[in-house]
Amino acid sequence: MSKRQDNEAFSQMYLAKALEGEVKAWVDQGYNGLTQTTIELFNYWFNRDEDTPEKFYACQKRAIETVVYCCEILKAKTLQELFEKTAPEALYQHLPLKNEVETIRFPKYAVKMATGSGKTWILAALLVWQYFNKINDESGDYSYRFLIVTPGHEVLDRILDSFKGKRNPKTGNRDPQSSDYKRSLFVPEGSRWRDRFHLEIIEPSDVQPNSSPPDGPFVYITNWQQFRFKSTAQNLWAKYTGEDVEEQPRGEIILDFLSEFPDLIIMNDEAHHVHAKSKPKKETGKDEELVWRQFMNRLYERIKEKHKKEFGPFVQIDFSATPFYGSREKKEYFPHIVYDYPLINAMHEMLVKQLFLEERQSIAGETLEELDFRAERLEPDGSHRRGAIAGLSAGQKLLLNIGRSKIEQLSTEFKNKSIDKKPVMFVLCEDTKVADLTKEHFATLTDENANYYDDKQVLAIHSELKDSELKQARDNLAKIDIDDDPLRVVISVLMLREGFDKNNIAVIVVLRASEADLLLEQIVGRGLRLMFPTYSYPELQDSKKQAYDEIRLNKTPSNSLDFLFVVEHPRFRAFYEGLKQEGYIIGTGDTSTTTSTGDVIPVDAIPERMPYFDIAWPIQIYDEGRLPDLSQLDISVLPKYPSNFNQLKQFLSKLSIQETHVETGKKTKSWKLENEYFDFNFFLMQASKAVATKGKSSILTAKRVDIACLIDDFVSKHCFSKQIDFTKPENYCVLNYPDVFDHIVNAIRQEIIRLVEGYKYEPKGLWGTLSEVSRIMVRESKSVETDKSIYPRLGYQPKGGGFERDFMLSVLNTSSEVISYAKLDRRHKLKIQYRDETGILRTYEIDFIVNTSEKMYLVETKATKDIDNPNVAVKARAAVAWCDQASTVSPPDKYNQPQGWEYLLLSESLFRKNEGLGFSALIPLCQALRNRVIAHDANRLF
Repeated sequence: MSKRQDNEAFSQMYLAKALEGEVKAWVDQGYNGLTQTTIELFNYWFNRDEDTPEKFYACQKRAIETVVYCCEILKAKTLQELFEKTAPEALYQHLPLKNEVETIRFPKYAVKMATGSGKTWILAALLVWQYFNKINDESGDYSYRFLIVTPGHEVLDRILDSFKGKRNPKTGNRDPQSSDYKRSLFVPEGSRWRDRFHLEIIEPSDVQPNSSPPDGPFVYITNWQQFRFKSTAQNLWAKYTGEDVEEQPRGEIILDFLSEFPDLIIMNDEAHHVHAKSKPKKETGKDEELVWRQFMNRLYERIKEKHKKEFGPFVQIDFSATPFYGSREKKEYFPHIVYDYPLINAMHEMLVKQLFLEERQSIAGETLEELDFRAERLEPDGSHRRGAIAGLSAGQKLLLNIGRSKIEQLSTEFKNKSIDKKPVMFVLCEDTKVADLTKEHFATLTDENANYYDDKQVLAIHSELKDSELKQARDNLAKIDIDDDPLRVVISVLMLREGFDKNNIAVIVVLRASEADLLLEQIVGRGLRLMFPTYSYPELQDSKKQAYDEIRLNKTPSNSLDFLFVVEHPRFRAFYEGLKQEGYIIGTGDTSTTTSTGDVIPVDAIPERMPYFDIAWPIQIYDEGRLPDLSQLDISVLPKYPSNFNQLKQFLSKLSIQETHVETGKKTKSWKLENEYFDFNFFLMQASKAVATKGKSSILTAKRVDIACLIDDFVSKHCFSKQIDFTKPENYCVLNYPDVFDHIVNAIRQEIIRLVEGYKYEPKGLWGTLSEVSRIMVRESKSVETDKSIYPRLGYQPKGGGFERDFMLSVLNTSSEVISYAKLDRRHKLKIQYRDETGILRTYEIDFIVNTSEKMYLVETKATKDIDNPNVAVKARAAVAWCDQASTVSPPDKYNQPQGWEYLLLSESLFRKNEGLGFSALIPLCQALRNRVIAHDANRLF
């Protein structure tokens, strides 16, 4: 087979292309075929309000859905079977692809996610999905035993951060509360979810010869280099990339450990490291693909042989931003890619930093265009084509100075605006000698505060450092994202482009050794992660969007929040122009005179105002008894079916349905209301599902068994005013009549609503206050001045035509009855917990808090188009219950405010129709709207 045929066979992502439309259609149809556990998790993960602090990106959602679709719906047992079900023509058109796929004997999927778009969160979600399906005994291939594989120390440490919490570089201890799995995003609260999520986390050194296997769920996190079956480690570098072994080869030890279990889910992060071409890697001299395949095949065979009938599942899921070999026209993709989210999409959707090619061409009279981008070299001797590197060239020094000037500009402007983030510069070299020379060059320079760039500010890391220096450098990498640490310049080489997945990198200076092509991912990959993500900095998102739009229109950006500045020699401009032609949005120009923060300003609470305008609220916890106690439901009061049972049964026995061909009008078929699959058990299953389902969403799915018992009791004893044995075929046919079925479902639903509405909150004796957040950040152009708040300016949502702005200016600021108010910031502790329609706990954040002499008010402003959203009513009922309970608690004497609380709902259309009214005049209108929304939702019967 020719090399060209090999390239063509792997030149496309066949599975991803085939699955794209298939998965979309399946999602649009309502996730048919999923387990109940998966449905509940999907509802919790994906049905979130627009203003929810944390939620999955659309690309993350679709990646999760795609893998779940392959597992739960297609249920392919091998990669070949997956191809045969989705893209069979690819196998038969490309023999090399077919040969490759046939060697893989277990389900294997790859998720291609752009760097910075959150593949670690996808990994976490899929782990949670597998875990809960397993412990809930759902039918299918599930496990709560996980092997997570990483390529080296840096990625290993990042995965451990995700599971065990971030490590404090000063103490070496991890903070468990910073673990991803502590986020509410992944695991719902409560006894059915969070209280049952327990994973033993096993690190590489925990697995030793004769280690006792864990009894319960576990995740074993290690490096693939430990899978070798022969000892090769020689030094500390090898040890810190996971290659250290003991007398018994590590691969054998791990094989013995993992083969104790009949099932295993393998998750392979940065998977491109082990799916290499079948040839030794230049840097290590080792065939990485062979090491990986050899271990995986032996592990699969040993588990299958040892556990026989109990074997399975054995599933591998790979994650990578670059799951391919080669580049450009020679690019060969991994055959098992099921989902593709490219970097260009991530940039367009602002999930990563925006690229800006900083084109400042000169400093102090030196013109970059005329200078060499390569290092200075000595004359070559007879045995070498090029001479040894003698020093940095003037061109390289100028590139470094441009980058240094930018990082100092960002630092100064951040400090002036009280933005407590530390911009970091990353210098990318292609030679370790140049890296060392760069560090020496920085040691001769001073920063904007006249301090030298010493070892505290500058870090160089590469494989030729001494062992002790390398260990210290790796430990110091964690300081990149510590904002009060002085480290601000990191110097590395291309071969170490993995693992520096930090948020604070804002400038990349590229010192090339030649004009050879580099992938964009190689240049910018380490700096793409957002410094100001939406869930942490919602107040900055409008500014970021404005700057993105300005770049797209080739305008000078008004700010550079979440920009990644790239400093390159002008000779490589064509490379970036080519990327722009492909659709990448890349800004270009000189931003040395443009502010990086735009009109974002800090607003500090004024101490003199606090005695008069500070507002307090009781901290309350949600207490609804977990889920509604359906035993409280009195079925004897439910409405009975209005027809006589015996007459109805006789009528249905004679009823027949005539089918007619639409185009010809010809009668084609007559049939009776009978179904060979229908019996009483089938009815109970369908009716309980109908009660617990609203459209595509599930409601109180954790109570399906209780609901079925209620239905059984109701129809057998009360629905028809007498007791009826519905196990008899002549009786249960009545339940198949749509009118009867709907009556039963609606009666049960209506009564459950009354239980769900019974929100209860318990005060904890603590009070939250506005003044606990001493500083807020607002856009000067999207904020209003006020003399009725502890904050002299309050921000507002720019969308919606300035509804919030006008409400503050024309009502809250001007109404004499309003003593003080505030637009609540996400950091304020006024959170209202509630159960959504699925019975899962969520958190509601209110828009405004208002203090009057008569009462305290929580005010929610809502776009008119959203007012009839069912979740608005759910949150309104919760807020009303919160206010009712808060009104029973007397505020401490130091807070000059009334005891009573009330929740108000204000739509934009209601506000616009009544402009000119003061706050007191709006109250009854808001009350009426609130009551209508709640009542309308109750009449909707869920």
